[in-house]
Amino acid sequence: MAGILAGASVSGCAQEGKNAPANGSQHPVFSESDAARVTENLRQALESENPRRFLKLFDAKKMPGFATFRDQVSEFFETYGPIRVTYHLTQVTTEAEFGAAMAEIRIDATPRRGTIASMRKTVPVRLVLGWDDKTWKIVDWSPREFFQ
Repeated sequence: MAGILAGASVSGCAQEGKNAPANGSQHPVFSESDAARVTENLRQALESENPRRFLKLFDAKKMPGFATFRDQVSEFFETYGPIRVTYHLTQVTTEAEFGAAMAEIRIDATPRRGTIASMRKTVPVRLVLGWDDKTWKIVDWSPREFFQ
């Protein structure tokens, strides 16, 4: 299932770093196309059922509590599959050197073992992103309980 984008320009999504400044000392301005690209990458990574691919989208050094988050994500991927995700990007902002995106994410996940119920929920998620000299990486995800 393709992600649903509202209010986001997707024409430049495939050109990562398109808005990078000529001066390497500054970071690019976080844009709607950056938010759309990151959100679509999240959808694809979740649906790939590959926790490493998903966690590569995060900046482990800058994200508070990353180890706990990584463990929650690993447990989620061990528990559920297949996973289907749709999203609706609702807001994109810049806060100092960080970008932020709000998205309503709907996840449908089937348990790998029949002992637990399927998961179906829609959650407003806030992503905070930082520039790592190459790409925008997620430095915070809330609510963290999304994967429980």
